[in-house]
Amino acid sequence: MYYRSLPTARGFTMVELILVMVVFGILSAIAISRFTARVEFDARGFFDQTLSMVRYAQKTAIAQRRTVWVQASQADRIICLTYVQVNANCQSDGGAPVRLPGEQTWFVKSAPTNVSFGSSPVFAFNALGQPSPNAALNFSIYQNGATLVGSIYVEAETGYVH
Repeated sequence: MYYRSLPTARGFTMVELILVMVVFGILSAIAISRFTARVEFDARGFFDQTLSMVRYAQKTAIAQRRTVWVQASQADRIICLTYVQVNANCQSDGGAPVRLPGEQTWFVKSAPTNVSFGSSPVFAFNALGQPSPNAALNFSIYQNGATLVGSIYVEAETGYVH
């Protein structure tokens, strides 16, 4: 006997197509909102970089047994590290720049647009890692001049940065 098989169905059902479109729409809505919130992402990234930079200054002062200056300019939105105190806007390294790890360029960071310092801190870490002047330090980073991104604290005596 000869049995004739029915042709197999090919393609997607309407339910499958609609389900894929709904999932794609939900994922698109989430992804688009992440790309438009770039200002907050940049502000948090700069805060984290600044925190790491201040910690690096303290560790460098201890490792090299010499003073390391941390200078930030509120007006120019720049922070830099040097071995001698230079002008507050970090325009010149004073002949003693702290080098960026892994590179041979001066360790200077500029804040992204709409991100600024709440003040212009200028302080140093001595060879023991203590801040000079020997007092607790606090400076903040703001987004759009009003929204606090975060505050950086430097403890007196120990120089612990958090």
